Amino acid sequence: SSFVDPTTGNVKPEISAPGTSITAGGFTMSGTSMSTPHAAAFVADQMSDSTWLKFKPHLVKAKIISAATDPIAGGFDAVGLGGIDFLSGHYNGYNYWWSGNNGAFPGWDAADGSSDGYVERNLVISNSWDSVRVVLSWLTRGTYTYANRSDAHPIGIDLDLRVYDPSGSLVGSSSSWDNNFESVQFTPTVSGTYTFKIKRYANRDASNKLRMGLVVNYFN
Repeated sequence: SSFVDPTTGNVKPEISAPGTSITAGGFTMSGTSMSTPHAAAFVADQMSDSTWLKFKPHLVKAKIISAATDPIAGGFDAVGLGGIDFLSGHYNGYNYWWSGNNGAFPGWDAADGSSDGYVERNLVISNSWDSVRVVLSWLTRGTYTYANRSDAHPIGIDLDLRVYDPSGSLVGSSSSWDNNFESVQFTPTVSGTYTFKIKRYANRDASNKLRMGLVVNYFN
């Protein structure tokens, strides 16, 4: 797709897939009409292996973005986070998800042991892992975004993501304001328990149910 959506400010594309000189059905073509089926096939592959994923599109999006680990030249505006790697996305990674009403966030925050404004998850990460990408994705209502497209930030719910190493030092953070995903990528220098913190920065659309998916992918 094109770069930033001129109507809503969403960053596009999030990922890339093969779309140059693709032969299918007896025709050889190039463009998004060829790359889109490749991305759709990744999702179908995931849902076929884990049928419960068809009920969690928020997690599926996090998985597909976390698996876009093949480097492609052109810059973020042109290719997104990278090219889809089926092997990376299918076999690597750890999944977390939350599903509730709009007011569920404070309860999830309290359930992790402290009501500090963040929903937290922890994972033991080894410094033998070459790279780690942490992706947070959540569902928003397109009808709300479009109806408020003239606002400075039309998205209904805005979440931020922070990653901390075992000593509590900030490894990386992501806080875009017009997208329904955040991504942090790093090379782990120490082994131990890493902490992922999710903050609800804005809750403009009170009718939006809260569906969040977090994927931690490790890859070469």
